[in-house]
Amino acid sequence: MNNLLFFQKGLLLFKHEGILTAGTGVLQVSLSLGISWFLLHATPLTFLFGDSTVALAQTTTESNINSLFKTGIDQFRQGLFSEALATFNTVLEQQQKQGQKAEIAETLTYIGEVYTNLGKDAEAINVLQQALNSYRQFNQEAANKNPEYQTGISRSLNLLGFAYRNQNKVSEALKLHQEALQISQSINDRVNIGESLHNLASDYTTLNQYDQALNLYQQARKIREEVGDKRDLSRTLNNLGALYLIQGDNQKALEIYQQALALRRQIGDQAGVGRLLSNIGLLYRQLGDDSQALIYFQQASELMLRIEDNSSAARVYNLMGEIHVKSKQTDQALNSYQKAIELSKTAKDQINLSTALNNLGTVYYSQGQYSQALEAYQNAFSIYQTLSNKPEMGTTLNNIGQVYERLGNYPQALQTWKEALAILQQTGNQKAVQETQRSIDSVQKKQEGGA
Repeated sequence: MNNLLFFQKGLLLFKHEGILTAGTGVLQVSLSLGISWFLLHATPLTFLFGDSTVALAQTTTESNINSLFKTGIDQFRQGLFSEALATFNTVLEQQQKQGQKAEIAETLTYIGEVYTNLGKDAEAINVLQQALNSYRQFNQEAANKNPEYQTGISRSLNLLGFAYRNQNKVSEALKLHQEALQISQSINDRVNIGESLHNLASDYTTLNQYDQALNLYQQARKIREEVGDKRDLSRTLNNLGALYLIQGDNQKALEIYQQALALRRQIGDQAGVGRLLSNIGLLYRQLGDDSQALIYFQQASELMLRIEDNSSAARVYNLMGEIHVKSKQTDQALNSYQKAIELSKTAKDQINLSTALNNLGTVYYSQGQYSQALEAYQNAFSIYQTLSNKPEMGTTLNNIGQVYERLGNYPQALQTWKEALAILQQTGNQKAVQETQRSIDSVQKKQEGGA
């Protein structure tokens, strides 16, 4: 009997900070884009857009909009993304009533940024493209003489690139970030130069071009230290730490992570603190210290639940479940995966939901609870089908076949494995293909009475 279960290949964690994959030793880096330094440090009660200056203090309504806008910024920087989204949408509605076109474009970029932090990249792309189109039109009408419009273009491009990279469209992201860098350099916009360098570094990390990524992160770090925005600096430090971890320099990675964590705590960014705690936990897992990793994951999960960052919390519970499985703490593992399922459903996060279901099925299988395992695996497979994720479709079908074999339903096991084999052959995963073929051969022998 072939008892090999295929586990999900890796849990992509915290794509808005420094991203690591659990279970395979493969590390990835991404980022969370920050609020524009220009707006945070602009003259109070005033938006500056080229030749027209809109003084929001002129009327009570405009003053309220400005105050509400600043509230949204504060909420975002504290990691209160759902609250920030609601605030910015209220601001947008009021700006649309008053026909404030330039301000609408600015608010749309912030809404897009919040969406990326909530993992809603399709929604982010939609609003960010609207903002970008508006800024390009404003810039053209101003005969390319208004640097604020060019700043808006650069910022929108940076955010769009981030959302595209989240969707694994790295080549598109790279082009957008390169254009953003060229524009910001042309007007010596230090904030967006730093942002573009940071984003390009993340792109090159995704492409496994680590030397180029390291050079770009170091350039971004220098500029961000010069600009003085602690949140942006902590983001670059976070990703730099993840990159050092990829390259095997664990001590350097931990040192950089701790610096980033201190900055996040200084500015009161709860989401950032939670994600950094999680990444430090992942670092300890990489070092083989699961007990220390679990401490950091528990702290992170408590904070994420407090601010209702359900998607990130689900990722953490998945990781905690893996540690409990390794420690043979079955009840704790089941609780962690069930919590991850609950949180993923609340967040409408299909990726984390499928991960948790697959992991839950594996625990049930190990306990001989085959009916429960089959249900969990089938639910996970349905999601992978919706996502058109063929590698995980093949993996999960293999696991379903294992369950059918244990239940003595050899015809169904054989049919399921053949379906898995066809999919796995398309993915090029030769090891999985070989294991699935061995399972097929084993069952066929049993059916022929040769086992």
